[in-house]
Amino acid sequence: EVHLFEKFGVNAVRTLKYHSGQITQTRVREESLMSSSRDGQIAVWDLRQSTDAPSLVFKSEDPILSFDLSADSSLLVGGTQLNNDCVAKIQFWDPRAAGAPLKTFEDSHSDDVTQIHCNPFAPKQFLSGSTDGLLCTFDLSQPDEDDALQFVANTGASVSQCGYFGPQSQFIFAQSDMETLQLWTSEATQLADFGDVRELSHAGISIDYIIKCKYDPAAQRLYMVAGTNAGEVHLLHVGVESMEYIQHLAHGNSGVVRGFDWDLAEGWAVAGCEGGQLAWWSK
Repeated sequence: EVHLFEKFGVNAVRTLKYHSGQITQTRVREESLMSSSRDGQIAVWDLRQSTDAPSLVFKSEDPILSFDLSADSSLLVGGTQLNNDCVAKIQFWDPRAAGAPLKTFEDSHSDDVTQIHCNPFAPKQFLSGSTDGLLCTFDLSQPDEDDALQFVANTGASVSQCGYFGPQSQFIFAQSDMETLQLWTSEATQLADFGDVRELSHAGISIDYIIKCKYDPAAQRLYMVAGTNAGEVHLLHVGVESMEYIQHLAHGNSGVVRGFDWDLAEGWAVAGCEGGQLAWWSK
């Protein structure tokens, strides 16, 4: 199920039910909400409509772990779990037409494709991350997978989250299941390797895991959001050579924080934890 809340609200105002498996990711684009699931489907809801049924459904033969929509909304890209044939796929759909994939890449990754991010400045380019430790960048103006694959970076650890950052999305961050953080150029040159961020605890900051990283285009800064098992949240500015502690948020969650978002300009933050709590902070 997907639960929708009003801003600063604590009670769900709408619940969307469709998937038969675990929901792996959600995204919002304008008036549409999209969700992927281990049931092998990506569902799209038009939030302007009162019906709880999705308006479009895109299907794969394998569990879908990640997805994104290209900057010009012309292509939907999804990454799958490694299947019984030991194939991990990147698949492509026409966002205007529900159904099976138009095309599939099968050779770039050897394990679960945990992350897909389309370049916001280049509609034909996207980034993938995988449990195999690889970050791959692609240019779909090239006709086949071998030619489309532009650069490969080996992080040496299972990639749990990654993404573009920088004024022109010219850089990539990658965090791992081992709570490590690395920075790369989009051409696979490593800029920084911070190692296990839990070791920052010696500076008086208690960190048990990375929640996410987020780029603020107004400030042109990358931030790391980290958490504790007790539900505390720490915000740090990430530079090439070091991290700068920014803020500590507490008393909102009582368990491991799995989701977090914020707007520094508007002065609010929201976090959701394993205990089923949703906490808001504001100025």
